[in-house]
Amino acid sequence: MATTLTEQQRQALHETDDAGPVTVIDPATNAEYILVRADIFGQLKHWINDIEPQEAYPLVDQIMADDDAHDPTLASYQDNNLSRGTA
Repeated sequence: MATTLTEQQRQALHETDDAGPVTVIDPATNAEYILVRADIFGQLKHWINDIEPQEAYPLVDQIMADDDAHDPTLASYQDNNLSRGTA
């Protein structure tokens, strides 16, 4: 099924040189969707289908480490777990 971009979506894609990604939120469900050009999606889909899951582990570890490094509440979670003896 194909649908037509709204003007807001078209402008957002234009700001990314029409390549995307652009996050779109469904206001009825708050579900997030990603808009990317079909040719880029095809490349991603091909790559995803070809990768072995364990090949992605280092990338996932790096993304999680980067996310943890910028999480201002992480230390409080860790302190709370230590005080309860669950860490």
